[in-house]
Amino acid sequence: MRKILASATVAVLLAATLAGCSNSNENASSSPNASPIASPSASPDGETAPEGDFRIALDQTAFTLKQWKTEGTHRSSVNGKLLMSGKPVVDAVIHVGTNKRDIVTGADGGFDFLLDQSLLSATEIHVVSTDKAKVDGKPLSATSAEKGKAASALVNVYYPIQVLSVADSAKQAGMVEVKARLIADKTASVAFFQEDKFRIAGVVKDADGRPVQGAVVWIDRDNGEGFAKSFATDESGHYEMYYLPEDDEETNLSVTLGGVKYTLPDNRVFNFPEDTSLRIDITLPKEGTVITDKPPTLVSVTEPGALYMGVLAGLDLPQDIEYKLTIPDAKGNFKVTLPKDVWEQHPTFFEAEMKKFLTEELGAGSEVKSSFIDMANSAPRGIKGEIQG
Repeated sequence: MRKILASATVAVLLAATLAGCSNSNENASSSPNASPIASPSASPDGETAPEGDFRIALDQTAFTLKQWKTEGTHRSSVNGKLLMSGKPVVDAVIHVGTNKRDIVTGADGGFDFLLDQSLLSATEIHVVSTDKAKVDGKPLSATSAEKGKAASALVNVYYPIQVLSVADSAKQAGMVEVKARLIADKTASVAFFQEDKFRIAGVVKDADGRPVQGAVVWIDRDNGEGFAKSFATDESGHYEMYYLPEDDEETNLSVTLGGVKYTLPDNRVFNFPEDTSLRIDITLPKEGTVITDKPPTLVSVTEPGALYMGVLAGLDLPQDIEYKLTIPDAKGNFKVTLPKDVWEQHPTFFEAEMKKFLTEELGAGSEVKSSFIDMANSAPRGIKGEIQG
């Protein structure tokens, strides 16, 4: 039975349930009015365009996270222009995020792309080439061409955050408690913090007690359905994998090594306990391929911990400023406790996806430190909390 909790840490853990099903942040598309890349040409008099400051201007830079839909309504078209001192830059090449597809700016400097709003992200729009770019029909100077390639802009997709109240802490002088709420797409089913999978780990040894390197441990049920496998064991024989147990689960356990498959005796299965992690140490037989299913050949014990997944929402502050927050409840409500003078500087929020194995159990109202969060470069930042009126 899967445990669904409510979430957070510097953060607030919002579920991966809203995570999108696509593999990239966006699909770029060439602007319909984009000019084809022409061969380099100088103006008739050999002049280059005067130097200036470059800017990518987007019609919208902040988007609300949406539920993924088969009909594609979670995608939005974003329009932009590349400008130099307010003038359009023609035939420059734009990339969106990690997508390598070239988008060429049109006669008005314009371009467009599709943004996937089902993915929590900060996507960079950047110039990758100005070799054939022109302003007022004139090519760019070498200096301008380099400056143009430094132009970029960010598009954020995130859950809006509503600030419900701010009050002095009754427990700590000089601190304030900020109560806030993460606002999810009303059409989606969201788990703000969830215990996702459990860990199976242990050591594989040979019959003489020596660690076996390169072995892969497998578990599967129903003739191959619902399987999981570990990475190959390291030099110490250690392996690790994650699984989600089912009710009354009878599972096959096997080890492959050098093309040989070792299994439990015929008609023997492994019964995994519900909602717990395990340590399973396995000793391979000296002869044959059957693993004796009892100690000391097969030793299994329960261990604390689970793999948690979700979204963390914290404050955009320097790392040396520590604060605390609570895991949100089922409605997305959470609390941040921080120095009053820091809050009065009006910090913005950020949101980051989380996937972490924890030995302690966390639930709604559990308090964590800001250092708990692991930030990725793709995390949306600069999110302004909307003050409840």
